[in-house]
Amino acid sequence: MTTNESSAPPNIHCHRLGITLSSTDIDALKPGEWVTDDVIDFYFKYLKRKYFPASRKYVYIPVNLANLLTERALDNSLDHLAELASDANALDFKTQCLSRPKQIRVAFIPIFGDGHWSLLVYKSQKPKLPEFLHFNSYLNSTREHHTQCARTALINLLYVFRQNDPSMVISKESYKLVVKNCPQQNNGNDCGIFVAMYAYVLSARLSKREAHSRASSMQDIIKRISNLSFNCPSPTPPASHRHNGNQRQRQDELSYSSKNPTKDSSSAIVGDSRDENAWKVKDKDVIPPDDMRSRIINTIHHEAAATSRSVASL
Repeated sequence: MTTNESSAPPNIHCHRLGITLSSTDIDALKPGEWVTDDVIDFYFKYLKRKYFPASRKYVYIPVNLANLLTERALDNSLDHLAELASDANALDFKTQCLSRPKQIRVAFIPIFGDGHWSLLVYKSQKPKLPEFLHFNSYLNSTREHHTQCARTALINLLYVFRQNDPSMVISKESYKLVVKNCPQQNNGNDCGIFVAMYAYVLSARLSKREAHSRASSMQDIIKRISNLSFNCPSPTPPASHRHNGNQRQRQDELSYSSKNPTKDSSSAIVGDSRDENAWKVKDKDVIPPDDMRSRIINTIHHEAAATSRSVASL
């Protein structure tokens, strides 16, 4: 073993997230450096575990799968589509998030091309067409080419969806791509950090709104049960206790209006065009890039410490 090998910092194991980071990955989080694929993967897995650990509605696509979707040439021939889906599902074997595409409400997809990162977000809007939101922190220089990268990725993703679920209808008119106005980087090395920041801002906001929606739904259920108990008819008294005459029997007044069916608790989050603010990242939402780098480093060390405690307890 050489001196350099013996003095190299050890890898950082984050078993809760199923990922190991090297000293190169940590060094890439220093100001002025480009973040690595593994750092993006780590942070996306962290966001999934923190905000939507048990939900199949919210998906974070790993970098190698996103690269496949971005780099694979568009071709709708049957053989090509079968190969594309097979390759995508092979890369997705751990989470199998693509196996049931109709369950997916939101998917975060890191796009990389020509040395630049951006974030593509898939948003299901049943019964309307799905929408793809593209967050690019370097619009002045990369708008045209990187938008094309995003378009290639989204079309290939929809192809994989259709292969995995033939009941899904996919065509050129079956999606909408929106290039979002979003905070911009002021240098040539923070694009990956901005992708992590966009994903964090959106994930935190959607998680909060989902929790609020669940609480509202629970209150609605409690109210319905309360109404049910107050509107139940009184039991019919025995014949010997009935009054003579035309006494009218009480009737059950509880009814469920067809105009107000039980709604999906997530509809206001992902399917309501009136709630566009949920999908905006504004200047006031920005975490300074160097602060974001520090936040990710602290998160890595926190996850590594949790792994150490888990191992020590065995």
